Amino acid sequence: MNPCFMMWGMSRIIGWIAAAAVVTVVFCSVYIAFQQSGRRSADIAPAAAAASAVQMLATSVPSVPRLELTPESGVFVLVYGSDDRPEAGTATLHGVLPTVPAGVLDTARRSGADAVTWQPEPGLRLAVVARSAEGKVVVAGQSLAPYEATDTMVMVYLMLGWFGCVLLLGAGFAVSVVLGHHQSRAFGIR
Repeated sequence: MNPCFMMWGMSRIIGWIAAAAVVTVVFCSVYIAFQQSGRRSADIAPAAAAASAVQMLATSVPSVPRLELTPESGVFVLVYGSDDRPEAGTATLHGVLPTVPAGVLDTARRSGADAVTWQPEPGLRLAVVARSAEGKVVVAGQSLAPYEATDTMVMVYLMLGWFGCVLLLGAGFAVSVVLGHHQSRAFGIR
């Protein structure tokens, strides 16, 4: 086989591999952007609820009915005293006011606020925002289940798009190989 033809073939293979790598990086970047955007948007409602509860602390801690935290939970608010114990709240976990990790409360006291993903038990992931106010910490949150379901669907769609692109690249490579062989025969290169 002609060495020039082999070099030309190798550069073509490298080009197709590079194109597949670029497509993969683009699809991965798009997924990461969507995932992070979705996760950040899960903090919006809890942040608003925490801000509202902080303003209400000036008057008193409201007495409201409590709902059990589940993967379908909506927005909830919890108020923690200076001893890190829950004083009031709109949600319970197994019938009692849940206790967030002490680090969340400490960070909120030091810097004024904190936003984290909290998993109090397997299968229950929550976006929580903590804000310090008047010696207390208000923690508001909501379930991440709807956001994670959307994240899964975005990932499936992007994987299908990626697979389609790689399939098209592979088909284009196969066609170029076949055409290259036809051209090499036409010019008498073996």
